[in-house]
Parts: sequence; C-alpha cells; structure tokens
Amino acid sequence: MTGTALSTEAGSIRLKWHRLRDAADRASHDRASLALGLERGALLEVDLQLTDDSHWVCLHDATLEGETTGKGPVAGRSRFEIEQLRQRHQDGRVLAEAPLFLDELAERLAAAATGARIQLDLKLDRRTLDGPARARFRAAVAPIAGRFDLGGEDRALVQELAALAPGIRPGFETWPLVGEGRLADRGAAERFARAMVEAAPEAAILYLHYKLIPAAAAFGVDLVGIAHAHGHEVDAWTIDPGIAGLDGLLHHLAEVGCDQITTNAPLALEAAWQRRS
Repeated sequence: MTGTALSTEAGSIRLKWHRLRDAADRASHDRASLALGLERGALLEVDLQLTDDSHWVCLHDATLEGETTGKGPVAGRSRFEIEQLRQRHQDGRVLAEAPLFLDELAERLAAAATGARIQLDLKLDRRTLDGPARARFRAAVAPIAGRFDLGGEDRALVQELAALAPGIRPGFETWPLVGEGRLADRGAAERFARAMVEAAPEAAILYLHYKLIPAAAAFGVDLVGIAHAHGHEVDAWTIDPGIAGLDGLLHHLAEVGCDQITTNAPLALEAAWQRRS
C-alpha cells in the first residue's frame, strides 16, 4: 500500500491526514491512525504546542480541555504533567493513551520502511520559542528532515525552525492574506494571488482554504497555476465527504492540478472519488 490519493488523468492529488486521523471519528493525534498511516506511506499532519519546560507536544489547542483530561494552558504544564493525562475523543470520551510528543513521532517515522512523511503545523508564535525548544526540535527532526513538511501562520517561526533542520519543506498558510472582503471580485482575487506568492517566496507549499480556488477561478484567476508558476505546490484545506458540491469541487481541483488535499477522512474521501470517477 502506498499513501492515500485521488488518481487523476494528470497524476494524483495526495491526501493529507488532518490532525493525524484516518477517519473523522478518530481522536486527534491518534496512535492507531499513526501506525496505519506509516504502514501505508501516507502524508500525515500533526499540530504542535510547547509545554512549560519546552517540550513539543502534538496538540491543536493552546488549552488542554478539548483534547486531554487536563485543564488550563498547555504552556502552563510540564512534560511530566502532560504525560500523566489521557487523550480525549471529540465526543468527550477519555481514551487510554497519553498525548503524543514530537520525539516519539520522529522515532516512529524514522523506523517506518515506507515513504510516509509528516507535516508539522505550528500552533504558536516565535515569541514562545526558547533555546531548549530549538534544541529539542533540531534533535527530533534534523536527522530525518527530508521526511517532514513545516507549516504555520508565523512565517518567521517557520523560517527559524526550518533553518535548524536542513532538508525540511517549509510551507506558508495564506488565509491571513485573504482579508475581510474575501474574494468578492476579480481585483480581490488578483491581489490575493500576488500576495500569496510574494509573502513567502521560500515556501515549497502554500496552504489555501479550498473555497478560495473555485472562487478565484470564477473571476478567471487560477490560483494553483499561479502558485506553480512561482515554484510552489498547493494544499487545499479542509475537504471532507459530505460537503456541498464535493464531486464538482474535487474534479475542479484535479483539473487545475492541485497537489494535495487536507482531510479529516482520507480513506472515505479516497473511496468516494473512486466510486464517482
């Protein structure tokens, strides 16, 4: 088995497992999903926060309540304290596993014999970074940097951490560039297109909310084509089975050459594409 993807006439669109889930009813950063994703050679995503003592932990939120049995800010607890907690399912159920840390994740990726890779999605800003955090990031990621992508809204933080792990693929989240008017007309679409390729020229991949791509196309602006012309791949986030107009959206993304899709349900989305293609 090799990854999860939508096969198209032009090639394939990779499916990225959002919050390290193979299915929407999994808990975030689920170890069973991690094992399956590594076995399949999939593209996986985890979110990163920092503990009080500068350890990287795979949590989306800045507070513990939603994803663990703990309370309060992640940054207010030590690694030891968080290791005593248990993961919590999105429906509130308490699970048997403790939260996942970056060093465990990197060890398991390094041991995987497949082509699996992981995107690290930074959920903090550069002001929270100290020397021990930098050292631990380098120690975990640098030995296998070529198997990681690195994304986040704080470009300076992405750049700084990417410099610690040569070979990692930096990415850039474009959503803050959209503005309150969204893409209401051709001028707005063109301004956004210029901004997204000028904001982070070093980025290997740009992360675009999926609605932006057809919205710009309606005004004759091909965001994916423009990104490609400037050397960037494109990730469209977050697309799950059941959204309105799914079939047409996926075919449009295939036509314009989108490189990857972020999804909470990669196996279901892959199966839906296979049935409808």
